[in-house]
Amino acid sequence: MGSIAKQATINTMLSYLGIGLGFLNVVLLYPQVLRSDEFGLTRLLLSVATIASQVAQLGMENTVIRYFPYFKDTERDHRGLLSWVLLFGTVVGLLAMLVIGAGHGVLSGIFSDENALYARYGLFLLPLILSEVYFILLRSYSRSLRRSVQPTFLREFILRSLQTLLIAYQAWRPMPFALFLACYVSVFLLVTLLLVADLYRSGHFRLGWQQRWLPRRLRRSMVRYSGFTFSASLAGLVLGNMDQLMIGALLGKEALSSVAHYAVAFYFGSVIAVPARALMQAAVPHLAEAWKRRDNPAIAEMYRRSADAQLVASGLLFVLLVVASDTLFTFLPAEYADASSVPIIIAAAYMLYSATGLGVGIINMSRSYRLDAWSSYSMLVLNAVANFFLIRELGIVGAAWATLISLVTVGVWRTWFLKRRYGLWPFTHRTLLLLMAMALMTGLNQWILPQCSNHWELVLRVVVAVACYGGVVHVLGMGQDIKRTVLQALSSSAPGIRS
Repeated sequence: MGSIAKQATINTMLSYLGIGLGFLNVVLLYPQVLRSDEFGLTRLLLSVATIASQVAQLGMENTVIRYFPYFKDTERDHRGLLSWVLLFGTVVGLLAMLVIGAGHGVLSGIFSDENALYARYGLFLLPLILSEVYFILLRSYSRSLRRSVQPTFLREFILRSLQTLLIAYQAWRPMPFALFLACYVSVFLLVTLLLVADLYRSGHFRLGWQQRWLPRRLRRSMVRYSGFTFSASLAGLVLGNMDQLMIGALLGKEALSSVAHYAVAFYFGSVIAVPARALMQAAVPHLAEAWKRRDNPAIAEMYRRSADAQLVASGLLFVLLVVASDTLFTFLPAEYADASSVPIIIAAAYMLYSATGLGVGIINMSRSYRLDAWSSYSMLVLNAVANFFLIRELGIVGAAWATLISLVTVGVWRTWFLKRRYGLWPFTHRTLLLLMAMALMTGLNQWILPQCSNHWELVLRVVVAVACYGGVVHVLGMGQDIKRTVLQALSSSAPGIRS
């Protein structure tokens, strides 16, 4: 697991570097520089583009990774796989732009607010969608080449750095909002071009059109797999994005402001998911190879170790978020206080989901991908229904509860299926003990120091929480695998990022 550990560790560090920039952008700059409805529109446009691009690529992201071992042939330019990917991306990207453009009037009515911002600026979606489709497909190709770090670096660091420069310039010398949005979309286009440049520089941007190979039997298998895994690839990104879309559609004239409030709070809570996302990006190509070899012991080992590592990492982040949540909202304008409970709910959802380890990746790369597709369909339906009723009843807090219900329900289902079908089980008695210890620590921390009247008290609470949590992890013996994994990553990181 050394190669996985190395890439996952680098991806995690890059992701947290991106989180720092994201905090600067989403918490300190955007709410102060843009009106809440303008900020909400940028979040809404990104949510629509994310869902539209995921729908457009029809599950091809996972398909490229799963079937790459069958195309892998450096001397033949991987049998023209990149040319097929780019041709597919061009066709579906243009179709998505056509559909969204034709439906602009309908979407303007759904996302109407008192200033009609979506009606005026919604067509900025079109180039953003095309950019996202290309980035998703090129990222999957790069990951298939065991180059998961490069797309992460571009997405987490370069993209957010450029956004920081843009919003800082807007604060220094304000542009008309239309020009600001044009620059905002251009940043995404530039990052996609940088990924193309990285593949070209490394010698991997070779179309191989003359070497193209796609026999009928393999083509049928790929189409079938794409159809079933389409929902699985969509479901993870829909959570959070669907919340914002439905908030924008259900909360009337204040909808875009509510989207902005929810987006910031969701950002706080979703930090919990970073270790799991980084590990998944590095591990999925290895899972594809393991399934091809029918190496069940290797899969079981990755599953168990990933579950322990992700629970320990996400658990620590959850405890710290509970301790610091109130303080985080002091950085925001007072109007954002209506979202103060959202981060804890979202964090709990992602912590429990992360505890299932590589379960979703294992199923996606296996022959049982159809069942995972049905569970993902169920997640989408459950999330949409829960959002519809809970947002109307509880406002933006209802959207957070809908995410928790969806994630936990599907996570339990996938874990049970892997146990029943393949005998894979990621948990031990230590899992329950750590969860109980986390609940006790957060409760005692709030009881001992219920209010943070100054930053020194917050520092004290954080130190106490980290010390207690580290002690529990050590006593339970869960730190040994993580220590070994990190040491493997560090010992193999010198040749590094190019692997």
